[in-house]
Amino acid sequence: MENLKTKEKKFSRVDNLMWKVAKLLHKKKKMILEEFDLTCSQFDILTAIYQASINKEEVIQINLSEKTNIDPMTTSTILRNLQKRGLIRRERGLINTRTVEVELTESGKELYCMAQKNIEKMREDIYQHLDQKQFTSQLLILSDKLNK
Repeated sequence: MENLKTKEKKFSRVDNLMWKVAKLLHKKKKMILEEFDLTCSQFDILTAIYQASINKEEVIQINLSEKTNIDPMTTSTILRNLQKRGLIRRERGLINTRTVEVELTESGKELYCMAQKNIEKMREDIYQHLDQKQFTSQLLILSDKLNK
């Protein structure tokens, strides 16, 4: 019986620590993005658009929702706000007028790249003393178990 309680405490501590680390990472990222007047969701959308443009992929609004795991209505609101700020352009598809194609403007690319640079610096500072290969391997194992 005591052995079970010891295991419960051990795993509870791991859960709590992972939760705390995730929250702290999110808080750090949020603080950096606030300097650029961006939310985490806006940054995630900009990242997806930027990555697609690098890969010369067409960026359709509904695909952004799927790639970022953000609700389609919320994605639409985020895109509308980014468009008002002049960071993206949205146009109806020429072939399929039901789709909305999205691309970054020059100022959107610049803002994204500056924010991404600061996020990357934060990551380097945080992860510099970790064995990234081992840590990533452990996280993949946990992720696979949780996804089953």
